[in-house]
Amino acid sequence: MRLFSRKNKRKATFKSILIGTAKIIILFSIISAIAWSLLISNPTKFLNVSIQWKLDKELPISKEILITKIQPHLTDKYKIDLHQIKETIEQEPWVEQAQIKRIFWNYIKIKVVSKKIAMRWKNEKCISQTVLPNCFGFISTSGELFIPEIITESDAIQAISNTDMGTINRLYSDYKNYQSIIDPMLIKTITKTNIDKLEVEPNVTVILGYKMQSERLNRFKEVYSKLSKKSKKIKRATFDMRYPKGFSLSY
Repeated sequence: MRLFSRKNKRKATFKSILIGTAKIIILFSIISAIAWSLLISNPTKFLNVSIQWKLDKELPISKEILITKIQPHLTDKYKIDLHQIKETIEQEPWVEQAQIKRIFWNYIKIKVVSKKIAMRWKNEKCISQTVLPNCFGFISTSGELFIPEIITESDAIQAISNTDMGTINRLYSDYKNYQSIIDPMLIKTITKTNIDKLEVEPNVTVILGYKMQSERLNRFKEVYSKLSKKSKKIKRATFDMRYPKGFSLSY
């Protein structure tokens, strides 16, 4: 009886292994047949690149614009260069950063972070209503000048300067310093040409010149606080602070 049981047990074990192997072979055959059918019937569609987009809510350009820009990098369905796609997207002026992640060989995720506007910018060469190339743009919260094709509305402060990146960096840095000095008054416009000049709310102009600007701005704040108590016209005045120990005042 024991020998008979062992013999039946061996047969049952062999049979179950055989059935399991057969199931795996059948399943593999079905999957292979489906894949082959797709390749034969419509290989282009099967090999298309799928992209999952996550765009910053503040990005003022559409997904379609970005798709058009990266399309040349998607022609080779067998090889997707993520670095090229990232570089191409980040060349768009409104884009601060693009993060690309491959999920499968033809399936990628793209996350796009928009630049944040710190200042509206105007080229000093664009006088009055004169229209020249690169007249208007923005300075981002990282202090970078960018000039997009799409200029959106913004209530950020106005900055006026040339296009030199060194000048832009100093302008942004000086603005933050000037605003901290003049607080709680607010700067509406900062101009950095051969001299620095500020437009301060409500309608006050402060000429700081090209040196000792912080000292002159501190002096303006002290003078303005005293004079504004005596005359309302001070709120529409121009203060020229370029004098060694004083200032000039005009209305």
